[in-house]
Amino acid sequence: MANQISNISPKILVFITLISIVFNNYFQPIDAEETGKALIESTCKKTQYPEECISALESNPGSFTANLTGLTRIAVEKSASKLVETLHIVETLVLNATNYLTWGFLVNCRDTYNISVPQIQRGLQAFDQLKFDKSYKSVEAVNNAVIGCDRQGWTLPILTQVNRALFRLTKDTMMILHLLF
Repeated sequence: MANQISNISPKILVFITLISIVFNNYFQPIDAEETGKALIESTCKKTQYPEECISALESNPGSFTANLTGLTRIAVEKSASKLVETLHIVETLVLNATNYLTWGFLVNCRDTYNISVPQIQRGLQAFDQLKFDKSYKSVEAVNNAVIGCDRQGWTLPILTQVNRALFRLTKDTMMILHLLF
C-alpha cells in the first residue's frame, strides 16, 4: 500500500486536494439545526446571486429563527410577493403605454404574470404539504414567465429592472428548494 501511494505524482495529489476542498465547501450539507444569519449565509452561498438572496431573506424577520425548511418557505413567499409587485408595475405600464406595440407587448407580459400568480399560490400549498418538487415547479413557472416576457425583445428600463429582480429571486429560490430534495 505504501508503494502505491509513493507512486502517485505530487501534481495529482495537489489536484485531488484542491478538488476535495472545492467540493466540500460547495456541497457540504447544511446543518439541520443551524438557524439565523449563519443559515441564511450558508444557504445563500449555494445560490447564483448570494448577495441578493441574503438581502431578500434578511428583510423578513422570521428568517433569523427559521430552520432550512422555514427559510425555504420564506424564499417562496418572497418570490410570490415579488411576482405580485412586478405584476402591479406591468399593469401600470399597460395603462400608461403610449403606442400600440408597447401596449401589446406589456399586455402579453401582464397576462403571463397573471397566470403565474395562482401557480405560485399552489406552489405554496404544495410546500405546506411537503411536496417540494411541486413547489419547485411553481417557482420555475414564474421564472419561465420572466424569461418569456424578456424574450419578446421589447426593452423598457423599468420592466428590465423588475424582471431582472424577479428572475434572480426565483432562480435563487429554486436553488434553495432543491436543497430540500
